[in-house]
Amino acid sequence: MTTTAHQQGSWETLTAALEQKMGPGKPAGEWVKYCCPVHEADSGRHNPSLGIKYLSDAQRTKVRCFAGCDDVQILDTLGLKVRDLYDTPITRSSGGGRRTAPRVRPRQITRADRAIDAAGLPLAQPKKDLGQQVSAWTQVATYPYMRENGEVAGEILRKEARFEHGHNKRFTQQRWDPQTGWQPEGFEPLPFQLPQLLAAIEAGESVYVCEGEKDVLTAEKAGLAATTNAGGAGSWTPEHARWLRGAAEVVIVVDRDAPGYRRADKVMTSLKGLGIGQVRVVQAATGKDLTDHINAGHAIDELDPVPFLDPLTGAHTEAAPARSAEQLANSAGVVSPAQLMAEPTTQFTPTDGGNSMSQSGFFQDVPPQHDDTVDRYGQHFSRLAQQVLQTMIAFAQLMAERRRQEEIAATKSQEAQREYEARIAIEQKAVETRLAKMSEEGWDRFSRSEIAAAVRDATAWSDQSDAARSAMHDLSGHVQQRYGVYIDPDGGHVTVDAPELSQQLAKVERDRASVNRVHTAEDRMVSIVAADPGIAESAKRGLYEDINSWGRQPSGRGLEALSKKVTAAGLNEKDRNKIRFIAVYIGVPGGRNALMPIDDLGAVAALSATNELRKTAQPLVDPAEEIKPRIDDMLTKYQDRLRHSVDVTSVTEALTAAVNLLPEDEQALARQRGKDIRADPSIEHKKLWPDHVDRDQLDVVVRTYAAMAPQVEAMAVQDSVLGPDGQAEGAGAERLRTQAAKHRRSIEHTIANGKGLHPLEVDQLRAVLADIDAGITDVPEQLFADDRSAAALDAERSDQIAHDTAAYHRRQLDEILSTGAVPADTARHANAEIASVFDAQTQLAAGRTSLGDYEERGADGKLLAHLAAAGIPEGVHNRVKHHIDHAAGESAIAGKQARRIQNQWTDRRELVAANRTPEPVPYDSTARREATEARLRAAGLSERVITGRMAVDAGHATPPQDAVKATPGKQKRARTTAPGSGVYRSTHRGRGDQRGYGK
Repeated sequence: MTTTAHQQGSWETLTAALEQKMGPGKPAGEWVKYCCPVHEADSGRHNPSLGIKYLSDAQRTKVRCFAGCDDVQILDTLGLKVRDLYDTPITRSSGGGRRTAPRVRPRQITRADRAIDAAGLPLAQPKKDLGQQVSAWTQVATYPYMRENGEVAGEILRKEARFEHGHNKRFTQQRWDPQTGWQPEGFEPLPFQLPQLLAAIEAGESVYVCEGEKDVLTAEKAGLAATTNAGGAGSWTPEHARWLRGAAEVVIVVDRDAPGYRRADKVMTSLKGLGIGQVRVVQAATGKDLTDHINAGHAIDELDPVPFLDPLTGAHTEAAPARSAEQLANSAGVVSPAQLMAEPTTQFTPTDGGNSMSQSGFFQDVPPQHDDTVDRYGQHFSRLAQQVLQTMIAFAQLMAERRRQEEIAATKSQEAQREYEARIAIEQKAVETRLAKMSEEGWDRFSRSEIAAAVRDATAWSDQSDAARSAMHDLSGHVQQRYGVYIDPDGGHVTVDAPELSQQLAKVERDRASVNRVHTAEDRMVSIVAADPGIAESAKRGLYEDINSWGRQPSGRGLEALSKKVTAAGLNEKDRNKIRFIAVYIGVPGGRNALMPIDDLGAVAALSATNELRKTAQPLVDPAEEIKPRIDDMLTKYQDRLRHSVDVTSVTEALTAAVNLLPEDEQALARQRGKDIRADPSIEHKKLWPDHVDRDQLDVVVRTYAAMAPQVEAMAVQDSVLGPDGQAEGAGAERLRTQAAKHRRSIEHTIANGKGLHPLEVDQLRAVLADIDAGITDVPEQLFADDRSAAALDAERSDQIAHDTAAYHRRQLDEILSTGAVPADTARHANAEIASVFDAQTQLAAGRTSLGDYEERGADGKLLAHLAAAGIPEGVHNRVKHHIDHAAGESAIAGKQARRIQNQWTDRRELVAANRTPEPVPYDSTARREATEARLRAAGLSERVITGRMAVDAGHATPPQDAVKATPGKQKRARTTAPGSGVYRSTHRGRGDQRGYGK
């Protein structure tokens, strides 16, 4: 195609129309860029987003809006038709006939069109006229795009400038060339944060596809894995999509405008065939994008689904989804999580029974646990339940047979017969009471182990007790529905009823465990409200319904709303704080990344049980109950050191601080034990509090059992356990089973008999065992509710934050030093100095040092000196210095927060110690003299000696030893002149200018 023909065809027609309406274009590679007549026709300042180019092989002109506007709409705005894009729309064939231009089909209405129409969004968004530019374009952010191996492929430069009526922004790309450095051109299509994206997909995490790098960074701050593409809304390609292959869930967060909706449709289409588990399309509840949503105080789980685009939004789904695991389970008669939540936990039945708590999917504070442990558990779920129940029934039959043998033996003696009948009556009554209580509360509220124990009791007593026989009937139906296992009470056989539903039943069981956690939290909250005498009964009933409403959809926002309602009802601050703590500690353990709005800051914060516990005025668990077993251990250590003549200073100091937390009578007991040990270290002593729970040891036992349980249960359903050589490891497997059973019994014994545990801690331990039975082996971070455990957890979090902060800034520094302007291997040669800087910043961010100590250490100065000696350019040197200073500032802020938190825990502990330490009795007081006289009488002294000593004591207003205590005075400075020099200078005066100098 010649230039002349080019200019006389479609190109001339389209450029003339564009220039007339939008002004002259700007060349940009193969394209010529214009402002789009659809969304940039407001006469304001824009970065042109419409491109046209001539396709010589097709003899036509291509038009494209990179913001996503439709081609036909662009032509309609210009007064053109699709045929105007072709040089020869109508021609004559060689046979004399007439050949028309290709027929333009009516444009298909897309999902994006329906969504835009439903949302009432304008196709073009007029932009504000910013007026004249009043400042230069300034680079405010750099977004590096990396390849899979971490190499930098290019970067996006974000620049901003001030205008008369506001600010504007623009983005430019540059590509990294290892030979020539940065080139002002585009780079290959890569998702933003690609290495982190691949790691998240491999870990099975949800991936968020945002619009713009700023939203991606906002999502990362909220703890999410997120990505985007360079080049704007219309630049997503299948090349970007291929990196998402195999993701468990992709959540597309759209901007609330027409280009954003069209981009979401484009992204969804590109994900087909990539094995994505689930795709969601959501938008900000407030504002335009994700950053606006978070800054407005919303949580991630409050993103709104986009009708016609989100596949799971009701009637707008294009195709009916496949049957879910829950539906499959329901088809077999299994109770679903939604049905579980519909059952009230108190006598006050919620009126809104239609709203059920979603325990899976996107709208959930607690992400579903899905790993290979869960999959293995699901595969063996029903078979494992079969073996547990079969074992229990066999044990029950053995119990019944033993009881019959005892009955035969008892018939030989009337007295033995009466004793036997009385004992059997007591045991039968206890079993019937226990089964009746479980039935009343609902079998769903109990774990697999508790259900198995109930089956054992009901089987063992069903031949003598109508109540046990009725309970066995109920349990048979419940077990069949819940585990897919059929129990034959007569034959004592247990069979798997529906093996093909094992995976679905296992999922429902995990959901049931989570639901029961929430039920337990609701019960505790209701009991707190019920115990407040200052709230009217009508108001209490309303609060019960509010608590149940929170339980149906537990979230940070819901808890905030519940807090406001209990405050308005007049509940005191102590109980309000306790309710919030229960919700996070038991209902949603650890917060699990749920976000809580901060009204006065317009931001969000992560839910944390330790944060809620710090808000309580006093410790929830008496520090004395927590420290008693540790005092026993310290006394043992003290005795061992004395016995071997080792210094006991550190142990004594720790004992003193610990004993001060005890009540006064128990302080005296502990101090007396210390005196006894000091008098004779060789005598063995029993522990003062042998039945109190050592929380540190119990924490290890619980977490060890949670790790061992899946292995033991996998072994239980296998015919044999094979070792590396292919031989059965019977002995090793048996040891593992024995050890796991020992840990389980230890935990259950502690729950039943351990002293010093708070009722909420007992609830937590029971819930953890139920979780493990259901296949959830993720033990909550905060297992106990005492201040020391919470303080230790906060300290661990501070250390992790410090480590992550330093690692992030270290990577940023490596990027700065990897530019082509820096001599090769500079970063490697300065590795020791760099490590020293970020070690110091880690200590600073953890709160172990102050900013002054960090600056005095001078690690940053040594690094800068090393880099200067290596010959790096001054510009890079200044960037390094700025980055290190910025990193130190952020680390100092994190360190102050860490110290503030630890100081709060310390203050609470010291306040308890101060309240329990009696004030010293004044020396010159009647109380001290009476105590002295009583001590002398107890020592067995005669009345004459006691009278004499008391007479001497009455003559002293202060202790006698005070008289020999010398207070050292101010130290004199060493003499700097020779003796007599002063007299010599005053008497041997010189004359003139030498006068007074001893001349």
